[in-house]
Amino acid sequence: MKKTSLLVIEGRHAEIPSFAPDLQKKGFDVVAFQNGGQAVSKLKQSNASLVVINAASLRSTGIRICLSVRKKDSKIPIILILDKERSIDKELAEAVLVLPFTAQKLVNRVKALMPGD
Repeated sequence: MKKTSLLVIEGRHAEIPSFAPDLQKKGFDVVAFQNGGQAVSKLKQSNASLVVINAASLRSTGIRICLSVRKKDSKIPIILILDKERSIDKELAEAVLVLPFTAQKLVNRVKALMPGD
């Protein structure tokens, strides 16, 4: 079965933007979760082509969620959103974006990392 959707993991914090609505407006099929554990357990069922982890908005660390995603599916591209610059191993995430940035920058990165259509 062809993968078509984005799995977006982000919590709810007033000062941290939510990117799921922006991705939906750009035509992506978004499956959103507010809990990393829930998202990882549903990863295979979600049929996702790419995972976006907004670590800046989550209680759990983005690194821990990346590792869990990698255990479930080692080939799925991951975009990790952070609130401050950190050194991240390329094996954890294909792309790291540091807040603030525009929604268009995220959309461009998603398009660049999506498996060939």
